Amino acid sequence: MPDIHYQRDMRPINGAFKGRGRDYLALLACPLDGGRLRLEEGAVRCTADAAHVYPFEDGILRLVPADRRPALDAESGAHEERCARAGWAVPDEAQFKALPQTGLPGYPLEYWPGQAAAAAHLWRVLEEIRLHKGEPPIGPMGEAAVVGAGMGWLAYGLDVAGYTTLALDAHAGPGYGLGVYPIARYLRVQADLNALPLARAAFDWVILQSGLARFGAQAAQQRALGAALDALRPGGRVAVMGALPSLAENVAAVQALLRAAGLVVEGDSRHSGWRGRALGLRDRLAGRESAVPSVLVAQKLG
Repeated sequence: MPDIHYQRDMRPINGAFKGRGRDYLALLACPLDGGRLRLEEGAVRCTADAAHVYPFEDGILRLVPADRRPALDAESGAHEERCARAGWAVPDEAQFKALPQTGLPGYPLEYWPGQAAAAAHLWRVLEEIRLHKGEPPIGPMGEAAVVGAGMGWLAYGLDVAGYTTLALDAHAGPGYGLGVYPIARYLRVQADLNALPLARAAFDWVILQSGLARFGAQAAQQRALGAALDALRPGGRVAVMGALPSLAENVAAVQALLRAAGLVVEGDSRHSGWRGRALGLRDRLAGRESAVPSVLVAQKLG
């Protein structure tokens, strides 16, 4: 594995994680009892049960019950080994900041172009919403959780854009997981993706960056969407990224799961009205929207 060219600051929160003066912990909940969290002596403690304590390691909040931590660490280690054996490059700081538009060597040929297309689609949606709301181009933009965040490059982009951002993944390794970019100002959280520790009604966006297949069988996917729905404020949105084939092959199934979770799929002719249909037609005529969408967005109405 190539060397990683960062100076690692091992201090728990004011060093490796600096934040942007925002209350990140208010966006999370204890994975054992759903209680609120507070920072105490370099770790995070549940306010409902002081015995539930979660450490910061390498600037990553390990928000995992003690009995689940070995399994998640083993999963993370196996992910690191698989990627290294496949010859996937580990980015330095400049390369990380250029993702996904400038890909990394060693990955499958279509991997980074697919990620770039999905990210571009998402940014267009975010910009249209910002313009529709009349929000300024610079300043706080709301709260976002990126689930299945991988290295965290999408969380980095959202943070730069002004979102208070959480990056959640089970993979926390230094080569191909959340530990790749240790000087992040967004909060990196190692978590069990099948038991998302997100606070209720706290987010404007929950982005499932790795798609739904990452969660496993359909029942697990439904639970993940239910957790995302609970975490959204009224009017908030879920985005299911689809740079990889799993979404492209199952668009109708994913749309059905989103609707079953109580979300309104944007672009659905039954709900979008004349303006939404006109925007969709505009994008198709301009060649900006493929026949198979790379991102599906759905909204919580109430």
